[in-house]
Amino acid sequence: MQAQQQKVDVLPRWMTKAKLQTLMQMEPEEALEEAQRLRAAFNRKRRDNRAARKEIVAQQAKKWSSRYKAKRRKTSRARLAKIKIEDPNLYRSICDKKNARDRVRRLGKKQVRTDAMREKDRRKYQRIKAQDFARANHTEMRKLICVHVPGYLMAAAQMDVINSVMVQILDRKVPFNELAAWVKKSVTEYNRQFDYFKTVSIDAPIAGTDGLTRGDMLANDTPHF
Repeated sequence: MQAQQQKVDVLPRWMTKAKLQTLMQMEPEEALEEAQRLRAAFNRKRRDNRAARKEIVAQQAKKWSSRYKAKRRKTSRARLAKIKIEDPNLYRSICDKKNARDRVRRLGKKQVRTDAMREKDRRKYQRIKAQDFARANHTEMRKLICVHVPGYLMAAAQMDVINSVMVQILDRKVPFNELAAWVKKSVTEYNRQFDYFKTVSIDAPIAGTDGLTRGDMLANDTPHF
């Protein structure tokens, strides 16, 4: 009974208890017409509010877009001024490309997309895809990286490689479809660092000695890695 009473007490959003009492005192046909009128008025009000909110959101977006464009324009000009001083050749290349785009735009022609531009956009899409996937599914991305990590590495070394690749993914440097190649690159870099520090530790002079190293203390038949 309590559940049924609670269910009856739940009214539509366009109906109030006072209006319900008024409808209960009317004839059935009049009550039905009045209920339809109330619902239509409620829906009309919601449509008006939705349209007003949409207009407000559009105005806010336009305002923020203009601010963002001004900020981007200022940043771009500062970057170009720096490039002009540090690398005049690159600055001339950028200016030539911009002039070519402006010339095409003035002539009213559609800019032809080259294979290099398509490849650049494709790699950017793959980098963003990897970054978004790592942010949304951190554990799954680590599993995908772990598949390409060689098993001969110790657990600590594998974790170092995985963490290194994850940092590069979150920095939007790793294309999603080239994950295996980037993991291999990180493994190579880790092995290079390991070999370097291992060599330094063997060939470094021992403190308190006259240039004696740990390598000198090894037997002649001991393999020197």
